[in-house]
Amino acid sequence: MQFSIRSALSLFTILSASVLADSSLENIALYVESDNTDINGNGLSTMHSGAGIDYFFLGTSAESLIFDSSKAQIYKTFAGQYEQYFDAATSNYVQMTVSEAHIADVQFTQVDGGKQYLNLNSSPDGFYACKNVNDPYNYSASSYELMYYADGSVDNDSCVAVKVYAEAN
Repeated sequence: MQFSIRSALSLFTILSASVLADSSLENIALYVESDNTDINGNGLSTMHSGAGIDYFFLGTSAESLIFDSSKAQIYKTFAGQYEQYFDAATSNYVQMTVSEAHIADVQFTQVDGGKQYLNLNSSPDGFYACKNVNDPYNYSASSYELMYYADGSVDNDSCVAVKVYAEAN
């Protein structure tokens, strides 16, 4: 049997669509809400921060992610075969990691205005946008990094409280 590029692309499109046809899967993008007008509405995207680890940073655009409501997980696929999972449990750094050992159970709650707020530990609170947090490549010297302090004990004066919300992507 011989496939043309067009038929191979069609098959890939059908298979990709069937994966997301599962009603528990949704393409999302994450954004922050803050009283600070400089960062309010900024999108979240990841930057390489170590072996299999990408930290979240605020910027003008948001990265496409997948929310699996049946597993309470946010993940993304990269290099065509690997998955990284949303994690805020291992440290204060909010990250995508290839390790499934520390996957955060996430939920979203809808409030007035229709926004879907990300909840960890049953609360949308605890997220902060911070600078100069000693990340491995020093990206936070010039960009706000998303951090999570469950108990609110923030030790950095540059941190601004934010809420993270999702929009369909």
